[in-house]
Amino acid sequence: MSNRFAASRQGVEMSVRHASWVAITVVFTSVCLGQERSEIASASLPEMYFPPPGESLGMQSRRSPAEVGLSADFIDGLKPLVAGRWALWRNGYLVHVAGDFHTKGDVASLRKTWHALTVGAAIKQNKIPTVTERISVWAPGLQGVHAEATWWHVITQTSGFDYPYGPWPAYRPGEIWTYSDKNPRVLCYALARVYGKKDFHDEYADVVRQAYFDAIGLRGWRAVPRQDGIRFHFDLEDMGRLGLLILNRGRWAGREIIPQWFVEQLERKQTGGIGVNYDGPDDGKIDLDPKRFPEAPYGFMTWVNTDGEFYPGADRAWAWAAGAGGTRVLWSRNNGIVFAAFGADKKPSGNGIPQVIERSIISEQKRTAGSTGQPTGGKGWRQVISTGTAARSKWYRSWATVDAT
Repeated sequence: MSNRFAASRQGVEMSVRHASWVAITVVFTSVCLGQERSEIASASLPEMYFPPPGESLGMQSRRSPAEVGLSADFIDGLKPLVAGRWALWRNGYLVHVAGDFHTKGDVASLRKTWHALTVGAAIKQNKIPTVTERISVWAPGLQGVHAEATWWHVITQTSGFDYPYGPWPAYRPGEIWTYSDKNPRVLCYALARVYGKKDFHDEYADVVRQAYFDAIGLRGWRAVPRQDGIRFHFDLEDMGRLGLLILNRGRWAGREIIPQWFVEQLERKQTGGIGVNYDGPDDGKIDLDPKRFPEAPYGFMTWVNTDGEFYPGADRAWAWAAGAGGTRVLWSRNNGIVFAAFGADKKPSGNGIPQVIERSIISEQKRTAGSTGQPTGGKGWRQVISTGTAARSKWYRSWATVDAT
């Protein structure tokens, strides 16, 4: 047995005895305490701009970096870190586009975050009772210990569906984290059944339209069934809308689409006390050192900086969807940034995309109902949040129509 395997296996064995307790604790926190915490947190959100449905730069409200409290230094600073096209928004306002905004491409595993959000939408729509429901209710083909896996286990990639294999023993759900195509495959199948389809080959686009894609105005995207589940073809605009939905805690133009507690857990590390295997058998090779990352920096099918280890020195609120080819959507709830890219750097770094962007922040840009100035193009919903001393916030909606320039 190699030293690398022995060390990794030893870490798994040491953490297995704690795993079930950790999983139960995390789920209990998200379900029982998340809603109360969310109501208080929402009071600090700034005003957001929500583009109306459609595919056009004219639908976006464009601002210069200075108008949203940024220096322009990030534009040159990101060049070594992004080989392809990208776009950046702050509080929903489009600040910069590099390359083609509307060319669509397969976003590979970046899709996983959006599949996880579909679970949140199904909970909001009362189609799924809780993340702790066994997914075998909808995927009856799961047998044995695999039938014990819940929605939570699948969207945290702790289902154990790959095991046993090779020298690795069988693990119960919640005992080991492994990146695996089996998880999105089972997830897409189960979600298709939840929304009344035969399986994910049966017009799966209807599933995500009904879940939340139509609600946030996505147009022109594609859902393609593959052996590993559903792949999405998006452009930068699609990716920006999805990021804005998460940034705004699951609300779009004043309407809750995804429960806020679910969004907060999605972008927060869920894997404490759970062992890792970064070399799984089903497209499970992850370029992370188990000595540096003995617990996966992972939320609900989303990578996270909760422990400050992936992007040292950057805000720990950063989270991101990621796929092959450098497809990325990064966001931070604390600074109102959404960044979408094809061809972005993916390595842990002390000088990565989040750090470059944060160095360019020159003001917090807290907006109120009395803000002066209008968006410079398009029309959309602006959500204004009252941030007084009261714990509860008041929500207002106003339809802003402005001339494109």
